[in-house]
Amino acid sequence: MRVLVVTGGNSSERKISLISAKSIKEALEENGYKVKLFDLREGYPDLKKLSKNFDVIFPVIHGEEGEGGKLHEFLSKLSIPYVGGDYNGYRKGWYKIPFKQFCQENNFPTSDWKKIKTKKDIKNFGFPCVLKSSSGGSSREVVILNSIHDLKSYLCNKLLRSNLPLFIEKFLPGVEVTVGILENKALPIVEIIPPKGEWFDYKNKYTGKTKEIVNAPSINPKLQKLTAKIAEQIHQSLNLGPYSRIDFIIHSDIPYVLEVNTIPGFTKESLLPKAALAKGISFPNLVKKLIEASLK
Repeated sequence: MRVLVVTGGNSSERKISLISAKSIKEALEENGYKVKLFDLREGYPDLKKLSKNFDVIFPVIHGEEGEGGKLHEFLSKLSIPYVGGDYNGYRKGWYKIPFKQFCQENNFPTSDWKKIKTKKDIKNFGFPCVLKSSSGGSSREVVILNSIHDLKSYLCNKLLRSNLPLFIEKFLPGVEVTVGILENKALPIVEIIPPKGEWFDYKNKYTGKTKEIVNAPSINPKLQKLTAKIAEQIHQSLNLGPYSRIDFIIHSDIPYVLEVNTIPGFTKESLLPKAALAKGISFPNLVKKLIEASLK
């Protein structure tokens, strides 16, 4: 079985994509697959030409380039099995304004929000709030605004000048958790505890300072069951394929949906593999399951 792992690309998360791909390549080779890495920087024409020599394509590109639907739309036209889901679902899940609209239309709890363009729009909405780009990823295009004074911050002004579609949502304090989905079923919930006084931003995702506790000890079993059910419903509604990861903030005993990771981090230390391991699924076995699911 020959597997082409598509990685790299040009997004702000290129480095993490390459690390994930290396881990997946090693796990696939451990299972006896023949594997080649392809850097999407080489272009779609080269990918199309090379793909004819492989049985399965495994896209491992985090950020908009891999998770926003464009790559999967391209792959869907190659007539070669690939690990992933419906590109329309990827698009709706990745772009945050359409995803907020999706949650409202389907009655999934999500924080109050509004599209904005100016500081006046933010003032009218009120504080504390969270300023986000619709196309941002990995907490890079996210700013927590606790008061009017935070409107002067560098990151706030950078986003407002970016010409990207922006929105704000009400800041909800609570317990952050994430739910990995494997073949339409929720894995054990992972509780995320950033360093004291900080939040789960890009830096804290990758420095190892954040605690990630499987089976979310701060959340009672009934609430865990509800959160898992909502995650499964979102995954299935968007038709995201064999896997995804969905983030929540638990506020006043309600699981509010934060975002969908259509291609979550995939090193052995990443959140979804960690949750799978808690269920007795080793990293090589997890990767094998994803390949087998794509061939069905």
